[in-house]
Amino acid sequence: MSVVDVLGEEGIFAKKFKNFKARQVQVELAEKIEQTIHDNGTLIAEAGTGTGKTFAYLVPAILKNKKTIVSTGTKNLQEQLFYRDLPKVLEIMELKPKIRLLKGRSNYLCHHRMYSALHSRIAHNPDLAIPLHIIEKWSHKTKVGDKAELEDVAENDLIWRHVTSNADNCLSTECPSYTECLVMKARRRAMEADILVVNHHLLFADMALKQEGFGELLPDAEVIILDEAHQVPEIASKFFSQSFSSYQCQDLLNDCAKEAGEVSGAFAAITAEHKGVEQSLRDIYLQFAEVKDTDTLVSLLEKKANTEHLELLQNSLQELAEVLKPLAASSKGLESCFMRAEALVVFMGEILGKLSADFIYWYENRNKYFIFHKTPLDISDPLTKFRNENKAAWILTSATLAVNQSFGHYKKETGFIDSETMLVDSPFDYENNALIYVPKEVPDANDFNFTQAICEHLLPMIKQTKGGIFFLFTSHRALNKAAEFFQDKLDKPLFVQGQGSRHQLLADFSDSGNGVLLGAASFWEGVDVAGDNLSCVIIDKLPFAHPDDPVLQARVNKIVENGGNAFFDYQLPKAIITLKQGVGRLIRSETDKGILVICDKRIIFKSYGKQFINSLPKMRKTTNKEKIEQSFTKI
Repeated sequence: MSVVDVLGEEGIFAKKFKNFKARQVQVELAEKIEQTIHDNGTLIAEAGTGTGKTFAYLVPAILKNKKTIVSTGTKNLQEQLFYRDLPKVLEIMELKPKIRLLKGRSNYLCHHRMYSALHSRIAHNPDLAIPLHIIEKWSHKTKVGDKAELEDVAENDLIWRHVTSNADNCLSTECPSYTECLVMKARRRAMEADILVVNHHLLFADMALKQEGFGELLPDAEVIILDEAHQVPEIASKFFSQSFSSYQCQDLLNDCAKEAGEVSGAFAAITAEHKGVEQSLRDIYLQFAEVKDTDTLVSLLEKKANTEHLELLQNSLQELAEVLKPLAASSKGLESCFMRAEALVVFMGEILGKLSADFIYWYENRNKYFIFHKTPLDISDPLTKFRNENKAAWILTSATLAVNQSFGHYKKETGFIDSETMLVDSPFDYENNALIYVPKEVPDANDFNFTQAICEHLLPMIKQTKGGIFFLFTSHRALNKAAEFFQDKLDKPLFVQGQGSRHQLLADFSDSGNGVLLGAASFWEGVDVAGDNLSCVIIDKLPFAHPDDPVLQARVNKIVENGGNAFFDYQLPKAIITLKQGVGRLIRSETDKGILVICDKRIIFKSYGKQFINSLPKMRKTTNKEKIEQSFTKI
């Protein structure tokens, strides 16, 4: 059986799948993927909206009967693939390979940590006690232990930090609850899979561990498929990084108290040093009250008082480690706490000492929370090394990988230099169904009054539009200004990011039929609203990364040092890929029609603007306000 027999006009999908429509572009992509799997090669494929890339990679992977890992961008997409798309394909193909779903460790209940929480101060905290007892009841019923099963406790509830494990606090085979460990059961099921569905965070966490000689969370696969592959550089960068955070310190303190409470005399032995770390953290929160939200570590340590406070924290952690050392033999839990304390001391020693030129050292500072990052300047080397060691066929696909019809930027950034590439245009009729409007009358994008001006300019058009509107912003500051402007000026529902959960906002927006949703970064991708419920997408500015971003600055400096052009080699390609994600929200089906408004005049007046335009689907364009007002009424 070939992919044509499955996905072609006379294929089994067309015969058995009521709403299936054979598409030549889908068949061509599937055939290329099939050939890549056969050759054990690597393929980078951009597949425009509507190509049907999910079926295009699932069908050849199933037909080739190879041990396959499919990795998606988010847990939501992972669950959609596992519970909806994959079962549908297997049902139609009448095949029954073993399929499994595996998430990261923190998604699964840890019985040991739950029992510890039930016998600790947490059980007397009114905010935590109620969800804790709900989880305890659920623990007797669940077979998988995935927190997504439990609707009565939100996935982001603070209690989950106390009843799930992470790589730091897991006791592994020494855990008294090891025989009932839900994480280990999930991994054993994963090892048996013919097709394993994971997400990028889990995949790259495992890659990073394997770089250090550990890992093996995921089975060795013959085929690795990365969907939403445009996210790979950012996620890989995160997992090939190291970090030190106040959360790690606080979790260590919580676990020290719990574990010491179970060993006679241990709590009294660590009390003074435990309080010492707590005090050091409080002092840093006060010291950092006026510190910028994010910057390089070098700039933070230029102020002597900042360095002194971090040295005091390092010393207090060292003292805690010293009192934990003789207690480590008392229990596996205290041994784990000792090792974690020592690891934190070592990392602090590195960031307070000589910094490696191959990494970016930077920090994030929030209210009573800080984190220090050690991020590699270049992720292509560890990615290339992992790919060379793993002899699988690799398929990387997304709707947004190419820049100006070229994959050069993506290949260089990921190290997939020798990969084959394929650019598959969307089968949707953008030229007749979509229109780009760039208003010439508004100020330049860097003008202080820019956000106010574009809101005033677009207000009459927004009022005229019959369907729903996405208004996407490149900063939360601009979003908040727009929210204030529109608050009392619209006679249609207004939905603002931050005023409710993302999931609920999207559901309410879609149900409204004619709402206006104001969103920033997280609404630029992974949002699918088809039909008249979304008939216009407005983008305030070309999405160049903020110049104050320390990671961006470090990479820009490195490119310049090596004789490159940071703007054209890095900043412009990144902005183009982000813009393509935002534009991708507009047309989601063959019958969709819509207007794309890009308020940033640089796209028509700057020479590099052509690269943005050439990277988008072919759409009609106008700067004529009267023409666009007429179009708004016709949507």
